[in-house]
Amino acid sequence: MLFGKVSSRVGALLVLASTCVSAQETPVSYYNDIRPIIQTSCQGCHHPGAKMSGLVLTEYKGILQGGQKHGPALQPNDPAQSPILAYLTGKNEPRMPMGGDALPDEQIGLFRRWIQQGADDDTPESARGPQVPTEPPVYHQPPVVNAIAYSPDGALLAVGGYKEILLHKADGSGIEARLLGKSDRILSLGFTPDGKTLVATGGTPARFGEVQVWDVASRTLARSVTLTNDTLFGGSISPDGKYVAFGGADNTLRAVEIETGKELFKAGHHEDWVLAAVYGTDGKRIVSVGRDRAAKLADASSGAFLENVNLLRDILYAIARHPRRDYVLIGGEDRIPYLYTMDRSRALKIADDSTLVRKFEEQQGRIMALTFSPDGSRIAVGGLSEEIPIYNTETGERAAACKTAESGVFVLRFRPDGKQLAAAGFDGHLRLYDSASGKLAKEFVPVPLQESKASE
Repeated sequence: MLFGKVSSRVGALLVLASTCVSAQETPVSYYNDIRPIIQTSCQGCHHPGAKMSGLVLTEYKGILQGGQKHGPALQPNDPAQSPILAYLTGKNEPRMPMGGDALPDEQIGLFRRWIQQGADDDTPESARGPQVPTEPPVYHQPPVVNAIAYSPDGALLAVGGYKEILLHKADGSGIEARLLGKSDRILSLGFTPDGKTLVATGGTPARFGEVQVWDVASRTLARSVTLTNDTLFGGSISPDGKYVAFGGADNTLRAVEIETGKELFKAGHHEDWVLAAVYGTDGKRIVSVGRDRAAKLADASSGAFLENVNLLRDILYAIARHPRRDYVLIGGEDRIPYLYTMDRSRALKIADDSTLVRKFEEQQGRIMALTFSPDGSRIAVGGLSEEIPIYNTETGERAAACKTAESGVFVLRFRPDGKQLAAAGFDGHLRLYDSASGKLAKEFVPVPLQESKASE
């Protein structure tokens, strides 16, 4: 009888041991087991926009890179030497998640086993960040156009589409190429002065911001630089063609070296989204505008704040720089274009507007787009209005007016010879105007449209 009881107990222990061994041997999946825990309990503080302790946990590579203090967050096959586990268990202070309840023992156990098993990344290829499409998108209606740019020789007109940039012949007679990228939205485009490189900024809302650098001759993507967890706005290429400066929804102004993709600086002197930026004529200064109403002057090599250019009035959506002088034209919510000099004649005072050169007439709606003619003699103003007025820069008098759709003009560009003005916006149409008379020369949809199949 005793033998029977002992055998029964031994059998139960063997089953229990077998179960424990089986649990230890069961592979732990980063994608299915670990990643959901991190998303729920860790990413609130450790995402690209917050980056607490320099640690970003929104991607597997961030775990390996680690933070400022301890380096890599884990050592594969060695739970005892993995800081992430020490913080989750409370061995290191403060215990994580900071300010929240400790993770359940079974979840900590998953981390321990995953690390012990090698901490592999089994993320499916289809889920590894944004993907570049293999085929051009199919359009059933025109997408909103937020970005256009002429090549320096006036031969090409680049247009931002959905996950692509379309290179058109400048007269609108046809598409030369379709450049596919991972950003859903292209929010600015610019050619380097030599015309060899096309730079785009944009991204996918609430996911990532991206700078794309394209080789124009080969129509190939030279590099992609992914920054921030939201889209990037209003890129401006330095006069020497070496850098691109742009704003972000994280309230920062940044600059990147075009050749290498290396970030030159990240400046946080704005108090709200930075929507546009321009370099000065010598490339040594940058003026940026945004939702905090300020046009801010910064050092172009470091991003260090120098001073406010303008008197604060309302949200600013657009800025353009005179091609030959350090004058900037700004506009936004209050409907008035203001021309400022970047150089102050006297010391800054509260409510100072001493850098104001001229203000132009009030527009019919908010201003969303501004541009100078190549010689700086004229400006064009677009926005939520039925017209695009063209003004004499020196006198402020109207020179012409272009009729357009009521839905909104988001981007304007003069052709390099100054004879043509291109406009696009909410309705997805591209309109080419004679810049002297304001008459419409051509209107077309810049993307190929496919008719929707009738429902059966």
